[in-house]
This record gives sequence, C-alpha cells and structure tokens, in this order.
Amino acid sequence: MSTSMRQNLRERMQRWMLRGRTPERLPVTLGQRRIYVLPTGPGLSFGCLLLAMLLASLNYTLSLGFALTFVLAGVGHLSMVRAHRNLLGITLQSGRCDAVFAGEPRILSLAMQEQAGRERPSLSIMQTGSASTSFSIPAKASQSLNLAVPPQPRGRHAVGRLRLETRHPLGLIVAWSYFEPAVFGLVYPAPEADAPSAPSQQGEGEGRPIPGGDGVLFDSLRPYRAGDRPRQIAWRQLARGGALATKHFAAEAGGEQWLRWIDCPATLDTEARLSRLCAWALRADEAKQRFGLELPGRRIPPSSGAAHLREVLESLALYGVADHA
Repeated sequence: MSTSMRQNLRERMQRWMLRGRTPERLPVTLGQRRIYVLPTGPGLSFGCLLLAMLLASLNYTLSLGFALTFVLAGVGHLSMVRAHRNLLGITLQSGRCDAVFAGEPRILSLAMQEQAGRERPSLSIMQTGSASTSFSIPAKASQSLNLAVPPQPRGRHAVGRLRLETRHPLGLIVAWSYFEPAVFGLVYPAPEADAPSAPSQQGEGEGRPIPGGDGVLFDSLRPYRAGDRPRQIAWRQLARGGALATKHFAAEAGGEQWLRWIDCPATLDTEARLSRLCAWALRADEAKQRFGLELPGRRIPPSSGAAHLREVLESLALYGVADHA
C-alpha cells in the first residue's frame, strides 16, 4: 500500500472515530473509551510467527512447542495491556499558542499531567500530518513540551487535532488517542518589507520633535521609493533638475498619528494593505509614538504601549476573516 493510500485510510478512520466531537475545554483526561490499540508492523509479524508455531505444534504434537507458543502469546497480550495502561489517565492540563506574523513558525505549548502514581515512558504527540515530539511523564508530575504546528494564513486558528500515542513496552502494539483542545492562536499579517513612510495624518496631540522615525514634522529628503505618496515627493527639487526624492518627516513625541485604510494606494489588494498598516504600526510603536487605526467598520483611538499595539495587530489579523474556531 502506498504512503498516500495509507494517509487517506488513516484520515477516514480518524473522521469516523471522532465524528460529532467538538473542540474540548481543558483539562481533558483520557478514559478507557478514548484509547485505541492495534498491532504495529512488527506486531503483525509476531502474530504470524505465533500462528506458524501453533500449526507446527499441532502437526507434530510438540508439548514444548505449545508451551513456547502460549508463553509468547501471553507476552503479546501483556504488551497490549501495558500500552493501553501507559495512556490511561493522562491529562492534557493546558495549552497555549502565541501570536505570530504570517510566515513565521507557530509553537504550541502543552502541559501534560500524570496523577495515577506511575511513570509514563515512551510517549509521542503530534498534530495530524506533522512531525512527532517524544517525551515521558514522571509519576505524579507534569511535563511541559513545545510542539511545532504548520504555518497558517492571517486570522484566528484552532490548533487542530493532536494524536498522543505509545508503543511501550515492546513496540508490538501501538496505543493512541486524540485531543482536540479549544486552544486558538492569532496570526498577524506579515509586515511589508521596506514599507514607505506613513502619511502625515496628525491627531489632536501636541508634542516636541525627536530625531528619527516617521511622523508629522519635515526633517530631510531621502531617495524615492516605490509606493511613496505623490504629495510627499519633493517636486520643487525635481523641477530644478534634481534627483527624484521624498520628504522625510521626524517623529513627534506626544503627538498622534493616524494609520488609515484609505491612505493605502488603491492598487493594493486587501492583504497588501494590511501588511503595510502592520509595518506602519510596528514603526510607530518602535518610535514611541501615539497612533490610532482606522479600518472599514473599525476605529481604534490613538494610544501607545504593548497592549495598544497588540489590539491594533489583532484588528489587522481578524479584518474580514471568519473565525476558524
């Protein structure tokens, strides 16, 4: 069977086993009805070997053959019981997926807990279709781990289905279960590289000029960059035969800057506009400048600080995107 056929068969089995299940609020503890067991490849070979030994013992009436066959069958059965018990009672205590910019790797932080008083060795957890992370949980303890999850486009996304499995102790049996925690992560739009200066939309605040950054007070001329607004171009210098340049504005401490959807060129599509607004917001925050955001149907008053920047970036991430809950 090819790899793609096995993957399709596994996905269909997962959908059948988890039909009707919705994202779960944490913590979640594994009970008997949530754990599945099947033989692995070596386990199937071991079973065929036992069958061959049983047929040979029956054909030749070998007492020692029967004894060895039943002893090995007991080992196989014990392996199945131990694999099942290795998962039984494990608790997914908490999960967190920090916000990232589009294109950056996403990390899911999990806390797994053991309360039955026995060590849980040789565990692995993965998101469907991703690489697995191996770990163990000491008796009566918790284990924190980080799991890489596939990148997602801009928006709010659930972490998806997680598969916890073990092949302890002999690798003959695989026991597994699924979690689908109600844990979500934000993906901000990727900031535009080399974004032009934000238009000088000053608010009501008054302040004093400080060097550097992009703001509302004329500072100097810089070479023209594609996307600069026509009113920022130094037309007088160009008329005198000088090089094409753009007026640069210094930041104003205590002043207010508005980042507006309508100030982005009409030639930009939605994602490009959001990327440019994201770059402007990061630039204004770095310059310690108060700034506000205007989107169609959404207006955030000027402010500053980490909480304000997070609110602005969240609004950009969720603009026009349905909740991926």
